[in-house]
Amino acid sequence: MPDRLVPSIVARAARRAPEASAVTLGDEKLDYAGLDALSNRIARALKRIGVARRDRVGLVVEKSPRAVSCLIGIMKADAVCVPLDPNAPPARLAAMMDDCGITAIFVSARRRDRLAAAAAARTSPRTIICVDSDGSPDRDWAAVLAEKDAAPAQAVIGADLACILYTSGSTGAPKGVMITHRNVTAFSEWASETFALSPGDRMACHAPLHFDLTLFDLYAGFAAGASVDLVPPEIAMLGADLLDFLDERAITVWQSTPSVLELISARLRATRRELPSLRLVLFAGEPYPAPALRALMEALPCARFVNIYGSTEMNDVAFHILDGPPRGDEIPIGRPCADAEIFALDDAGALVTRPGTVGELYARAPTVAAGYWGDPAATAARFVQNPLHDEYRDVVCRTGDLAAFDENGDWFYRGRRDAQVKIRGVRINLAEVEAVVARFHDFAEAAVVARPGEDGGARLAVIAVARPDATPALRDLRRHCLGALPASMTPEALELRESLPKTSTGKIDRRALLTAN
Repeated sequence: MPDRLVPSIVARAARRAPEASAVTLGDEKLDYAGLDALSNRIARALKRIGVARRDRVGLVVEKSPRAVSCLIGIMKADAVCVPLDPNAPPARLAAMMDDCGITAIFVSARRRDRLAAAAAARTSPRTIICVDSDGSPDRDWAAVLAEKDAAPAQAVIGADLACILYTSGSTGAPKGVMITHRNVTAFSEWASETFALSPGDRMACHAPLHFDLTLFDLYAGFAAGASVDLVPPEIAMLGADLLDFLDERAITVWQSTPSVLELISARLRATRRELPSLRLVLFAGEPYPAPALRALMEALPCARFVNIYGSTEMNDVAFHILDGPPRGDEIPIGRPCADAEIFALDDAGALVTRPGTVGELYARAPTVAAGYWGDPAATAARFVQNPLHDEYRDVVCRTGDLAAFDENGDWFYRGRRDAQVKIRGVRINLAEVEAVVARFHDFAEAAVVARPGEDGGARLAVIAVARPDATPALRDLRRHCLGALPASMTPEALELRESLPKTSTGKIDRRALLTAN
């Protein structure tokens, strides 16, 4: 198996320490030998049913060691792994399956009805494989287990796609970010070395498998031979249970969004408990309010804290290791990761060279994705030729983030250039939510905005004008939105007004909307 492919990370760990714990969820666990062998069987089963190089294979399965095996097995079959949100509405699942032309899909028995509804809405995958013992309409898991556990031959190279991760899109539909094997292996090697990950570490995987934070939790962990403990989805937003999980599992490395860390922080302060095993805390996905971070750092004095900056399109390209509680009101996104470069251009397109000057951030790194699946226009707009030269092909990621650096060379986030926001670490394009809200029968017109939440993060709110004789209610709006959007993209507040402010061209004036009462 070529060393620059994602599955080689697991294969190397299995050769080094076959009996070491690889991935665990409660009582279900796999050592590295077991993870390698099961993923080999999955790959062979896919090849036997005709899955070929570059085919897309989906995954609609709850987080588990078996699901992780499917991710790796799909890549071992030379296919492209497409993990999908098992809680997404059928219409959204259908849109993503149809968008990338999924050939086969793994599904759990719990999600079979949701998948059937999604398949009926668009096109059905050629083969459905149920990962539970009770089988599926097309193929039983027992057939997978009957395959040989030797690694199949692979034809892909590092530049080929490893996975497609869907994010919120500006056109009202999710966009599939194409991530190569090289993107993942370059990042996992950097992270494992930079944070001194080792076989003695117990790494938590809090994020769902369709979220880009798992690229660190899984593959950087596997690169180090560490044990990865999957956080049960049912406790993912329960502070008391998360604190118990960290303590009982003796977690040494934790990564999540600040919103989740604040749930843990509240329980730590209330109980005055300690987490003596926890040595490294990474936060990503959204800004962390400095006062809240100071409180968490005081509650965990032995842990080291790191702010990670990136997006699905480029993974992580900058980081900042805190040497103590933040002294000011802002936390830097830091400096470039090894073998990465970040720079900013001002409104005139000139390179930002002076501290404090705000510009749009660009990133070039081996972790920058290959573009958006089936959307050359969006790819061309986001993944552009390096604007600083044209001597040779040099693709950089135009982040859409505004940033400035200080006198020490540390970069600071200054907001978004477009209408995207991050809610609990999930990037959301307001246009996609507005497209769904616009179909709510009680509104004459409406806009979606991000409002500050009590925990310092952002929350989606709808500002709307009601139709005559209508009495819109938030619960009805949320029920409507949940039919087309995941819960993470569903508005949490409703503000009714007599009218919405307009610009001279008749468009909703969003700046005035946020300031008017």
